[in-house]
Amino acid sequence: MKYLVCFFIGWMYTLSFSPYNVSLLSLVSILVLLLFLDLDSLKDSTIKAFLFSSGYFLSGTYWLENVIRQYSEVGYILSIIIILFFILYLSIFIALPIIISSYLKINLKLHENYSLIIMSILMVFFEIIRAEIFTGYSWHNFGQAGIGSPLEYFFPVIGVHGITLIIFLSALIIINIIRSKNLKFFLPLLTIFLLFYFSIYSKDWTFESSKMASITIIQPNTSNKLSYDKEETIKRMNILSNMSSDLTVNSPDIVLWPEAPLVVPYNNIKKSFYENILSKMPSSTSLVTGSFYEDNGNIYNTIINVSDPSNLYHKKHLVPFGEYLPFREIMSSIYNFIGINIYDLSKGKISNVIKVNEFKAYSLICYESIFSKESLIKISEADFILNVSNDGWFGDSLAPYQHLDALRMRALENQRYAIRSANNGISAIISPYGNIINFIPYNKTGLINASIVARNGYTPLSRYGYSTLYIFTFLIFIYASIYFNIKAFKR
Repeated sequence: MKYLVCFFIGWMYTLSFSPYNVSLLSLVSILVLLLFLDLDSLKDSTIKAFLFSSGYFLSGTYWLENVIRQYSEVGYILSIIIILFFILYLSIFIALPIIISSYLKINLKLHENYSLIIMSILMVFFEIIRAEIFTGYSWHNFGQAGIGSPLEYFFPVIGVHGITLIIFLSALIIINIIRSKNLKFFLPLLTIFLLFYFSIYSKDWTFESSKMASITIIQPNTSNKLSYDKEETIKRMNILSNMSSDLTVNSPDIVLWPEAPLVVPYNNIKKSFYENILSKMPSSTSLVTGSFYEDNGNIYNTIINVSDPSNLYHKKHLVPFGEYLPFREIMSSIYNFIGINIYDLSKGKISNVIKVNEFKAYSLICYESIFSKESLIKISEADFILNVSNDGWFGDSLAPYQHLDALRMRALENQRYAIRSANNGISAIISPYGNIINFIPYNKTGLINASIVARNGYTPLSRYGYSTLYIFTFLIFIYASIYFNIKAFKR
């Protein structure tokens, strides 16, 4: 029964994410996990760790079945097998901290709470490793539960991975206070957390500039297809043209289209399409869009300021198996056998910041928004985050909501407004505090007209990266090491 409960509470944790947003369940889930773990048994800990992590990642990966089956020649059974192996791979990053802690407790005869503190710290570092290794997959971090909760004030200081640590240690503090155990350690730790929290509560790390940008976000609601004929391309052109032609009344500073709404590279239709669109817009309006872009035989996934094409950004963090095939030459026979054959896009190397009218926009394309470290704004003058995406691959699942959550975290970590256009949703405007100001629902056609205030400066996280978290974690480890091993130190 306890094994089934571990799987269930892993799945329950994800109810703290969008669209459910029951933040308290994240703490309850970890609290129950810590109570159920028996670190004195390596076998028991391993089984429970994998069951918990399998339940946890199930809701974060099941939508991949739609992606694999609909957009490749892989059959239903094989797509399920691929996802199960992927869940197993992701589960390793949660299971290993538990297994290592159990091994250390058994072999070094560590105190249970000391072992659990080590486990909590390892959870953070393995989560960060997961965002880096094999190009990274930073989807479904524990700290994501901090959105819309009292923990959101930690985002600009220690980021999403720091909130992971706060959640695990908070559960451990609650357990020990209820049990009245090791209060001399946990009450001072609780006091440190509270002092830390109130010192950053509602603090504005960045500041408003004198510039205000009027934005129009367009969501054409065009579906993804494996192939696009001329008729389909013209149809999409007409949709975008019609939705953009009636903007003379508002005369916005920026009109934002989604990620690559047309499969034809920008260079090929610059004069025949884009210049015609610009001729219908006020001269003061800049059209910004996602597009494929050809340069010296390379094709990039790009954000381009069509009104000033010298200002563009090529996507740096490409999606493996979506925008390129890893080790194509070595594994070509395997890819051919399972029916995966895609064109490799080129990786960008230029700055994320593009100039749009009088503004400097920090650009993120789709998948890039899920990576905290790579999305930190290192340029004080960057006015807001500009994001284009195509979430049509996800189908009717939770993924579009979870992907939007990623951008909310990037807005919080950098304390900037974020504007987002997605082909079929969810397009949105997000405040510097992670709140969704306006949005267009998934699978709906529409546009958003709004104004945002440019913000400049740095948050502690954007200025120092995760150094603050590493120092904070190191001090907790030293404190715990001294307290729980004081007798050994005396000897």
